[in-house]
Amino acid sequence: MGSFEVISLDMFQTLVNVESRREQIWKRILQESYTYEIACQHGRSLLSHYYSVSTEARKSNQFVLTSDIYRSSFERIFMNHNISYDSLAAVDILFQEHRLSAFYEETEAVLERLIKEFQVCIVSDTDIVMLPDFYKNYPIHLFASEQYQSYKNDHDNKMFKEVIQHYGVDPCKVIHIGDTASDVLGAKRAGITACWINRDQQPWNQDIKPDYIIKSLDELFQIVV
Repeated sequence: MGSFEVISLDMFQTLVNVESRREQIWKRILQESYTYEIACQHGRSLLSHYYSVSTEARKSNQFVLTSDIYRSSFERIFMNHNISYDSLAAVDILFQEHRLSAFYEETEAVLERLIKEFQVCIVSDTDIVMLPDFYKNYPIHLFASEQYQSYKNDHDNKMFKEVIQHYGVDPCKVIHIGDTASDVLGAKRAGITACWINRDQQPWNQDIKPDYIIKSLDELFQIVV
């Protein structure tokens, strides 16, 4: 307790809620054909294909841009459902809507407090253009997959190694907070303390467990202060 110098934060579903934009993504793509049920179906397919491709890339020690993964995902959905829409335009819409993701209720106050007491960074598995740019208004360093040609918990675990090298601190002085298994597993492999933010009370199904579990960002201060 109270021994951390660097706070590392995931972006989507940790700081901002992309769920608030998913419906708008499919409204723009499907237009007159849009229904909530169809949007949910296509959304599940999109994420399933994304995770399938990204998992295979990690296993084979290859890097593929997030935009390229989503482009191939859209192409598959459009072909399977006879949707006439350009996959690159769909990726642009997806990225635009991700950039509009809203803060969670507690995010702004938490960030304001964290930057006064710690060094703070964002570590995100995505292309930079996909990210909301609010972080530019804070003394927050960005580590994005596109920059380092690496994803959290890939073969080299480069993302978290870069965090440690950038700050020049012992890994035990860093805590990373994120909502996915990659956040937890990648951080722990690097010797970084891992905190799983589990907003939806999901079960943890990995053998390696997070050091801490929180339901919202404001609970973080019970750990780091």
